[in-house]
Order: sequence, then C-alpha cells, then structure tokens
Amino acid sequence: MVIQTLARRAAKVACFLALMLVVARTLGPPELWFNEQLALKIGQMIYGNEEIGADRFYDIYFYMSVCTVIPITVVIYILTMKLIKKIRSK
Repeated sequence: MVIQTLARRAAKVACFLALMLVVARTLGPPELWFNEQLALKIGQMIYGNEEIGADRFYDIYFYMSVCTVIPITVVIYILTMKLIKKIRSK
C-alpha cells in the first residue's frame, strides 16, 4: 500500500516536471518574449541604480522565465489532474 502511494506521488512529480519542460521549451528563450526595458527596471529594483552587467541581465531573464513557467505549468497540471479524475470516475 505504501509503495503504491509512493509510486503515484513519484509519477505525479515526474508528470509535473515533464509538463514544466514542455511549457518552458514552448515559450522559448525569455530574451524573445520579455521586454528589455522591463528587465532593466526589475534589475534596478533588485540590484539598485548601479549599472547592470550582462550576467545580471541573464539572471533576471532566468528568474522571470521561472516565474512565468511555474504558474502556467501549475494551471495546466491542475486542469489535467481534474480531467484525469473525471475520466476515471466514469
């Protein structure tokens, strides 16, 4: 019984990670869909008014990508789990 529960949880985690990978790959690199001026303003909020180097820009793009991918993935995952539960209950 415990092994079945553990296997189901592991399968759900694997499903979430696979879905997250698909969403991230579908969105593409954040440099294409995230505004550079907004990245500059966020960088100034985080790091102060000093000049922001290229490394920090890549950090900001990464953080914004993660902050965008996770909510999208959570919504798709919840909808998918509800759909699976509804199909299995019939």
